[in-house]
Amino acid sequence: MSTSSHQNTPLTLQQTVGLAACQWINLGIEVIPMECGEPIEDTRPSEAKMSQVSTFNWFLGQSEDIHIAIKTGPSSELVAVQACTYDWNSGLHALVKKGFVCVCCDTIIRYEKLVKNQFEDGVNTLLFSCGKNSFLETNLDALPGVSICGSGTIIPVPPWTIDWDKEKRVSYSTTYECGGTLAPPYITCMPDGLRQMIRTSERKFLRDKNKPTGRGGVLKELYDPVAEGGRDNALTRRAGGLMYHYKLTQDELLKELIIINQRCCQPPLGFCEVSKIARSIFKMHSLNG
Repeated sequence: MSTSSHQNTPLTLQQTVGLAACQWINLGIEVIPMECGEPIEDTRPSEAKMSQVSTFNWFLGQSEDIHIAIKTGPSSELVAVQACTYDWNSGLHALVKKGFVCVCCDTIIRYEKLVKNQFEDGVNTLLFSCGKNSFLETNLDALPGVSICGSGTIIPVPPWTIDWDKEKRVSYSTTYECGGTLAPPYITCMPDGLRQMIRTSERKFLRDKNKPTGRGGVLKELYDPVAEGGRDNALTRRAGGLMYHYKLTQDELLKELIIINQRCCQPPLGFCEVSKIARSIFKMHSLNG
């Protein structure tokens, strides 16, 4: 009798969040603890953060206001696509019609704004696996209502409910479109067609800017287009030029090379290749003073 009663005891919110965090870790993705929409400090060492046992026990000791998020970019190998669906040709519908999304298989998070427990507004965020690629924040003109969250964006994931204004009874919550699950069993690889569309939008976005994106005063030749086959040499030369003129730190150099890579290289090099160039050129210039 006591065993049956124990089995039917509902999970506490801390247990539910802890189990969800463990499932993300099982996918090889580190979770970020959040409170009221802001990241909080987790002082555990890296190996503990990727341990399911350590993570579950850590969340058991937290308050019920703690929820979880993941970060897009090369470290998690994820990219987030936001879909605002306002008619049958926009947002999620536009992605489905192009064959980029399967509502039954892909990881789709629904964010809802509730006022006095009534639905007022909502948006979908889709997560795709993209390897070590880096993406800029851009809108996809070819897909109305669809935008790309730039690499490094923090994405809250279920279970999450936050009372934004208790007096007016405004709250936000997240659920997975596919139904009752604490975390997706896997993350779908980004379709090639969608990746090409994003890269095209990135180049257009950067090309349309009045001034080159990057450090003020950099010669415009640094932002000339580069065809496949000459990308490594071109980025290496431009990295050298940036170091010569600006004496950047390695992180600053990498940031500038990522922008130049996205703007100029057709197609852009992968993040690991760009990072290797930045590291090599920074080391060479550091040795030479």
